[in-house]
Amino acid sequence: MILGYIIVNKKKQAKEIAQLLLAQNLIYSASISTKKVFSKNLKTGEIDYEKQTIIEGKTKALLFSTINEILRVTYRTNMPLFYAVPIIYMDEEQTQSLRNQTAKV
Repeated sequence: MILGYIIVNKKKQAKEIAQLLLAQNLIYSASISTKKVFSKNLKTGEIDYEKQTIIEGKTKALLFSTINEILRVTYRTNMPLFYAVPIIYMDEEQTQSLRNQTAKV
């Protein structure tokens, strides 16, 4: 099991992606939040920030490549950042629900 993070600049795109992945049973659930992300500008040395919209979705690790490919095909010119972290511990009943409600691999 993994928690996938998809980062975009527009909330509208985040909603589209969440709906697309849920409709195809590629993620079990999704939450969308907007955050300020701070970084240092290497040219000026100033600390800048930008707003980013983040989709968090629980899914099977084996679906990562499928999700990545769908994002690449659907958003060729505006590919979101996509990465995942493992879910180490999860209640067995919740794990089984996730397995049952996501695409078979």
